Amino acid sequence: MIPTASTNPFSSLAAADGIIFMLAFLLGTYYAWKGLGALKWDKFMFDPTGENIRILRFLLALLGGFLVGAVAVGYLLAGQSLRTLWG
Repeated sequence: MIPTASTNPFSSLAAADGIIFMLAFLLGTYYAWKGLGALKWDKFMFDPTGENIRILRFLLALLGGFLVGAVAVGYLLAGQSLRTLWG
């Protein structure tokens, strides 16, 4: 038996929030990577072109992307809660 489509409106909202989070995460990671590339790593690191710095830069870019994604989902959830409050 094929399961029927869900009529729960929150499942489509959760899917949309997930898509928005993934897009914001990817864009945030990209721009954080570009921004971290503009830093003068040789000012505060011994080997600015080493593997450890690249890993640190990658992890910081992922953290920046996660924060951008979390802010985007926060705005979405706030907008949805205002819609239910006034709607």
